[in-house]
Amino acid sequence: MVKKQQPMGHSEMPITLADLLLGFCLRQPDDTILDPGCGEGKFLQRVEQWLQWLAAVPADIADDPLWGVEQDQELVRKCYDRLPNAHVINQNYFAQEPETWPQFDLVAGNLPYAPTQSIGRLTKRRARQLPLFPDEDQSLPDSEKLRLVSQKLADSLGGRAGLHAYYFLHSEPFLKEGGRLGFVVPNGWLDVAYGVELKQYLLDHFQILAIVESSVERWFPQSSVNTCLVILAKCGVWRRRQGNLVRLVRLRQPLRDLFPGNAASPQRFVSVEQMVSKLMSGYSHESGAYGVHVMEQGSLRAAGKWGKALRAPAVYRRHRDHLDLHTLKRWAVVQRGYTTGANEFFYLDAAAIEQWSIEEEFRRPLLKSMRGIENLRVKASDCRHELLFIRPNSDLRGTATQAYIKWGEDQGFHLRQTFRSRQPWYILPAQSPAPIVMAKGVWQRHMSPILEDNITVDQQLYQILPVEHVPVIAAAALLNSSWFALQIELHGRVSLGRGLLWLATYELGQVRLPDPRRLKEDQIEQLEKTFLGLVERPFKNGGYDLDQPERREMDAVVFDVLNFSDSERTAVLDSLKERLHSRKQQAAYGGE
Repeated sequence: MVKKQQPMGHSEMPITLADLLLGFCLRQPDDTILDPGCGEGKFLQRVEQWLQWLAAVPADIADDPLWGVEQDQELVRKCYDRLPNAHVINQNYFAQEPETWPQFDLVAGNLPYAPTQSIGRLTKRRARQLPLFPDEDQSLPDSEKLRLVSQKLADSLGGRAGLHAYYFLHSEPFLKEGGRLGFVVPNGWLDVAYGVELKQYLLDHFQILAIVESSVERWFPQSSVNTCLVILAKCGVWRRRQGNLVRLVRLRQPLRDLFPGNAASPQRFVSVEQMVSKLMSGYSHESGAYGVHVMEQGSLRAAGKWGKALRAPAVYRRHRDHLDLHTLKRWAVVQRGYTTGANEFFYLDAAAIEQWSIEEEFRRPLLKSMRGIENLRVKASDCRHELLFIRPNSDLRGTATQAYIKWGEDQGFHLRQTFRSRQPWYILPAQSPAPIVMAKGVWQRHMSPILEDNITVDQQLYQILPVEHVPVIAAAALLNSSWFALQIELHGRVSLGRGLLWLATYELGQVRLPDPRRLKEDQIEQLEKTFLGLVERPFKNGGYDLDQPERREMDAVVFDVLNFSDSERTAVLDSLKERLHSRKQQAAYGGE
């Protein structure tokens, strides 16, 4: 028997989350369901309770409603102890042939997951892990070969696609036309490039009924993976798919607060059905419990960032294509700091400088990170390291730096692959000094400080170089505004469950702001005045204080430039606070 192996994971679904999924998917007491990774059957047991609730009389329930697949023999035994009348197949789900199975009204469950980087190992170590691809190992028995996803389609998903992608592909043939699919999956595919093929498959085969995220809790706090709930309906008619209404839902309260009462009480089932009915309405709306953005499926693009659409407030959607807003890359160059290939050689701390007496002419102040930076002005004295920077054709004869380079060669640094194209190996490429910098990874501080002196930065930071005729201080005001911070929250991606927001260079370049070159003189003056009033103020407790008087004053000037109404200004600030709070909560929340 082939059992699930690490790095795959399978956490028990909270009963409140199971209720939300079933509220979307179960419609009739005679519905039949397949759980492709049923474990010991707790989710199927909750399905049985829901079917009993839906049935006016027991006879309304189908004769064989509960089906599951599970590889672990011990879990199958526990499932039968819990549900003796269920049909549980003790095999690999991907080896099942849909034509030999009945078709189901619902395929649903909490999928086993594997980290993206492990999928390559899964394809090569099929004898011990899930066989995802056919024809690579002819010695495997037929029962362990995946025949139903073509090699072409498997190749199109690529090695970076998460394991959940293959569950979507393999589950579609098990559904009746109009049957629903409900999976809890990692949410990274909503925005990243390697999610495009999966999104296109969903657009081509399903009506996307709802995608649900929580802004206040992690549904699986014991896991480092942030998740979303995806509800689909199988649909073979293109016109019906195009006109389908997609509900993008952000929950603002924990599920345990949304669904009161004991899990077995009628009140629980009623509260779930009432909430799902509201979420499935055909219009966008907001409440203290959730926000729903409704859009036609025909407007979704596989290459689009569905996560951004899910999390964006209405004020962002109204203004993202405003004629007076332009992408950052139009008026500034965004580039990473130094990637040296040997930081232990090129990055000099005080001890190394003292030990080797490296000459000042071969050193430049280096900012490695934003840690310890407490305001929006960075000076050379704030840098705890220096970069060994030697200009081409420098005369090193008799210098301490020459001796240091000889030591580096004795350590073998010059033999690294990184340096093969550099002649000599210790000459780093020159970078234009940038007046503004920001971190690639944001925790709770959105900050783009101005750099004084000739400071170099590490590749974990972005240098922002405004083009000619851009007033730098006014640009810095825009890059430290709450409107900019909100867009960073929407464009970036959260790193697993730790709450850290990462931003790629191209994503930063797509942020939309006024072009400082097109601002009126009085607007530039106000931006500069308010930014300089903020620049020396320390961050409160090292965090991001939206209520700081100087920040509020600068935000007000930016909102004036944007011509935002009072309600839109409030919406920007509220949405930013929600995103900051959400990431913090998701990183630390211990949910039900």
